[in-house]
Amino acid sequence: MMKQVIAGALAVIAGCAAPTPAPDARPAESARPSSAAAAPPASATAAASALASSGAAPAPQPEDASAPAPPLDGGARAADEAAATDGAPPPGAPPAASADATAIATNKILPPLESEELTARARALFDAIVKNEPALADPFWFPKEPFIPLKDVKDPGKYWDNLHAAYANDVKAMHRKRKSWEGARFVGFEVGSRPKWVPPGDEVNKIGYYRSFHGKLKVELDGKPASVDVHTIISWQGRWYITHLGDFKKR
Repeated sequence: MMKQVIAGALAVIAGCAAPTPAPDARPAESARPSSAAAAPPASATAAASALASSGAAPAPQPEDASAPAPPLDGGARAADEAAATDGAPPPGAPPAASADATAIATNKILPPLESEELTARARALFDAIVKNEPALADPFWFPKEPFIPLKDVKDPGKYWDNLHAAYANDVKAMHRKRKSWEGARFVGFEVGSRPKWVPPGDEVNKIGYYRSFHGKLKVELDGKPASVDVHTIISWQGRWYITHLGDFKKR
């Protein structure tokens, strides 16, 4: 009898020691694994298994637009930099016209036979003759820069120097023709023979031009009309220039 009483008492004590769970107690929400993240959908799993068994490569995924482009290899980088810096025209662009072709095209325009700038340069030639100062006549002389590409000779620069020296000597020779130029007056300039187009290749020239012989520097001497012969003028970019003031064939 005593043993039954002791066993009952121990059972009561054990029941009081074990906590009774609260009726609303549930596992924390964050502790429960998400079914969507824990395992892929059944359809995706099945599709992957089918691809694996068939040996087909998976479809490529769209590229992320924000991702940086892969670096160029050495050859591609060099080609890319060259295209950006060498100034080459884009594919299909027409070739640029050569300097000679441009000069020929623009030089086919016949300069006016009368103009203010032509008169001003002719007046400078007259002043050079009267004062015996050849440098004053340089504005009417064919400039050296275009002469070099125009002339088809071994050393066009040296040839220009020789012609320019002859021009200066002609100015001095014309000054010596009169004892005195006192009272001499400039009247104007008149182009000589009808201008003729000289095509490239003629007269050892690479670029064509218009040419006129025996222009007239019209002056007044001792109250009477007179003229000074200007042997050869040629055109360049819309203007007339002297290449021979005196008769160069007699030299």
